[in-house]
Amino acid sequence: MKNEISPNPNSVHPIAGYDKEIYVKPTIKNPNIIVGDFTYIADSDFESHVTHHYEWNDDKLIIGKFCQIAAGVEFVMNGANHQMNAVSTFLFYTLNVLTMNL
Repeated sequence: MKNEISPNPNSVHPIAGYDKEIYVKPTIKNPNIIVGDFTYIADSDFESHVTHHYEWNDDKLIIGKFCQIAAGVEFVMNGANHQMNAVSTFLFYTLNVLTMNL
């Protein structure tokens, strides 16, 4: 390592003065998203890439250490599932669960 300085996994920006890339772990607010040290993305808001992640579902998104996440990626969580063998593929099941939990 240059000048024997090691990177800090708890800093948001791994490269000083360059704000278009972030370490994901220190930016996470949702307790059901777990990300390892030094995983990074070329974006400023990782959680906007996680869709259909509802609290009532108890799904967890777990990403390991030292991962590079591509810009524009979308993590579609289990809450997006709907029945595919019925007359309609409209998400009646998901809406039904939502109304039962309100």
